[in-house]
Formats: sequence, C-alpha cells, structure tokens
Amino acid sequence: MQKRKFGKPLSLGLKKTGSTATQPVKQVNLRDDAAEAQWPDELAAKEASDKKKRNLDTFLEELKQEHEQEAKRLSRRAEAPPENTTNLHINNLPSDVDEQVLCTVFGKFGAIGSVKILWPRGDEPARPHNTGFVCFMERAAAEAALQSLSNAELHGQPLRISWGKPVPLPSKPLYVLGEDEAPTGQPFNARSGVADDVPEVQVARPTNSRTLRLIHWTVEHVIRHGPRFECLLISRVHNDPRFRFLVDWQSADHAYYRWRMYSLLCGDTKDHWRQRMFMMYDAVPVWVPPTVAVHPVAWNLESSESEEHGDTELSSRTRGRLQRRVDRVQNSGRGVIASAMAMAVECAHAPEQVVDIVCQAFANAQTPTAKLAKLHLVSDILHNSAAPVANAWRLRQAFEPRLEEVFDALVLAHRAIDARLRAEQFRKRVLAVLAVWETWVVYPAERIYELAAKFMD
Repeated sequence: MQKRKFGKPLSLGLKKTGSTATQPVKQVNLRDDAAEAQWPDELAAKEASDKKKRNLDTFLEELKQEHEQEAKRLSRRAEAPPENTTNLHINNLPSDVDEQVLCTVFGKFGAIGSVKILWPRGDEPARPHNTGFVCFMERAAAEAALQSLSNAELHGQPLRISWGKPVPLPSKPLYVLGEDEAPTGQPFNARSGVADDVPEVQVARPTNSRTLRLIHWTVEHVIRHGPRFECLLISRVHNDPRFRFLVDWQSADHAYYRWRMYSLLCGDTKDHWRQRMFMMYDAVPVWVPPTVAVHPVAWNLESSESEEHGDTELSSRTRGRLQRRVDRVQNSGRGVIASAMAMAVECAHAPEQVVDIVCQAFANAQTPTAKLAKLHLVSDILHNSAAPVANAWRLRQAFEPRLEEVFDALVLAHRAIDARLRAEQFRKRVLAVLAVWETWVVYPAERIYELAAKFMD
C-alpha cells in the first residue's frame, strides 16, 4: 500500500482545469467588525458590575463571619470558666461608670467581695471605654450575673463579660444589696466616710437613662422658672413613681438631683464640675460629687424651649453651638461625637438645618480621618433617630436625599489617599458603616448597595 506523503496543504496542489498556474484560495470574512468591536466593552462592563456585587457580598460575608467568630470565642470563654473563680472580667465599660455604679448594677445578684476598674494613668489620654473586674463572694452569684448582664447595655454601651482569673476573697463583703439602701437616720441618707464622725453623701449618676433624662429636664425647668415651679410640680406629680426623686429625700436619685442643681447654680457647667468634697448646708453631711464623665451629657435649654413652642427654625445661638460641636469632630473619639450627636437629636425639630450643618462640615473636612469621623457622627445620629425623642425620626428622613453628596465626598477622599494600605483601610471602614446600616434597616438594602458600589471600583 502506497503511503501518502504529508507536507504541503492539498489546496496548494489543486489546479484549475485548462490552466497551468495554481490559483490561491480566496478568504471570506464572515464576521461583522463593527458589532465585534462592541463586544469587549459590553463584556467588560458586565464583568465589572458582577465583580462589584461579588466584592460587596464577599465583604458582608467576611464581616458576618468575624462577628460569628467573636461570638463563638466569647461563648467558649463563658462556657469553660476556671472552676474555682468568682471573678468576672468586664470590658467595654463606659468611661463615666465608677466602682459605685458597678456595685449597684452587679450587687443585685449577690454579695460582692471586690471591685476594680482599670482607669487611665495620669499621662494617658482618656479612653472611650474602660475595663473592670467584679469579684463575687459566691460562685452562683457570679454565674447569674454573667448570664443576665452579658451584652446588656449600661449608659448606652453593651457590656462584654467573661470569666477572670481567681482572686483572694476578703473575710467580709465589700457590698451587699440592701445595706447601702437601708435608712441611716442622717439627712439625705448620709453614711460614715473617711472620718467616722463626719457623714458623707456619695452622689452617683442614675443608671437608668430615662430617670437621668427626667432629672435633667426637671433641673433645667426649675432653674429657668424658679422654686415656685418646683413646688407646683411636686404638688401635681407626688404620686407619680417617675418623679419619686422629687419627694424621696433619702433616695440616691434625689441626692443626684439636689447636687446637680446646686452645682449649676454655683457656676459649674453641665459637662464639668468641681471634684472636691463640699458642704451644701451649714452643718453636715459632706457631699462627694461623682466623677466627671468623659462623654459629656449634652443639655440644650434653647432647643427644648423652641420645641415646646413648635418652632421649626434654630436660633442663631443654637445654630452656632451645633456648628461648633460638629466642627470639633475631627477624629473618631467617642466624646466629641456623642456630644455633637446629642445636640443634633435635641435640635430634631429643625431637621433640614441640622443636616445642612453636618453636610457642610463634611464638605469642609480636610483629611480622610476627619471625613471618616463625620461619617461616624452621621451613623450615630441615624441610630438615635429611633430614640423616643420628639421629631428624632425626621433626621433620618432629612439625611436620605443628602447621602449621595456625603458618599461622593468620601469617594474623593478615598481616591486622594496615596498609600494603598491606608486607602484600603479607609474603604473597609466606610463599608463597615454601611454593613451596620443594613443590619439596623436604616434605609432599603438597594439604597445601601448603591452607596457601597461607589467603593467597589
């Protein structure tokens, strides 16, 4: 059998009939060059869109996994404690919580042997939260406190509680519920202090946020309208348990109410006051003020008065005060952010003006850090727009049409960062805020995805 030799294509060996010259095969172009030129652009656009969605889904999934891992880690620490410890480690303590507040909160579960808070040292800056320890005299009391108070809010911050290392127990408990509340026969239920013959009134900030706000409201109006207003208020609400602090002179809440009014009338401010002991009256007892809070409690007499009269405009003085507080938000320090947020919520009767001030400060922010701090301020305002405060809900409604310009400013700040690592950290922090908004259901998910897509390029 004869073998065929492979080499040249068969087409080159064909000859046309009646001709001695070979004719090359003519190529035919079956493609539409104009249509084909559009395919890469359409395909690239579709791939970019799909990539943005995948990146956002991946980021949200990673954030969810991190939260789940943190919850599992905390649960493992809670489920596998040292067998011989009654000591609880408490993290995320508000900076205005002292040892006395911890005794009041944890003391209802049993006798407490020791309490300790790791305060900042003299040369350290103030921290947004502290760490502390509460050691119970009995194991059962510690287990009950751990189960009941884990993730419970204290002054607006969730407590992170886990088991701590065993510590020696004293022979007598430091605090037993009921002992401090028992009547002593002294004015304002004063107790023996450093000197046994000199009773002291230890002023403590109420742990109940509603009671605290009600006391502040009462103090504001009594200072504004005089003692006749106080007498009239007592005659009308003496049977109302919410106003118990007005008529029960032996309660700790009344001591706080009395001290707060005296402090303001003596020239102290609402955020800072003298820490030295003093005598409010000519005779004993001695009054011991509470520690100054790192997160100041914002009061605003003018905004409250405007709200009562139904005004929808901020006075020039109130607008200036709000502007200054917002301008002070240059980093993520919780103190200045909390102060600006509180006043913004109090001015919710004029939501458009509040949003204008915040957005203008956003545009004037010069650094990415300042813009990120302003974003945290917006997030805090949106979170507290659900608070039981008159007109607070209107802030969320007023912010929605302005979110586009806010995030456009964030995008420009992100692109202006030269260092890739810093730019990526900035992007992740912005997306983390959006992920929290999605959890809060502040705005529809589609709206949040649109804002997040700006950072997926």
